[in-house]
Amino acid sequence: MTIQLDPDRLERELVRRGWNANDLASASGCSRATISAARNGRHVTSATISKIAKALREAPVVPGIDDLIGVQAHASGNGTLDGPR
Repeated sequence: MTIQLDPDRLERELVRRGWNANDLASASGCSRATISAARNGRHVTSATISKIAKALREAPVVPGIDDLIGVQAHASGNGTLDGPR
């Protein structure tokens, strides 16, 4: 099964951690080409999404970044976003 990630949301999550595509590839164990595909809105496998999500959950968010980029973290504390507020 393949799924299309929201490229804007993925980019926001990278910014929140101070990461670039290489950082995400390294942390997730995915190739740079796979991360590039996800960042460009192409479909990726559910296994890839799981790896990306795990890497993002485990990475700390840069303190204060949400105020600078105009978003607030979801109250669940899992490091994901509801979106712009």
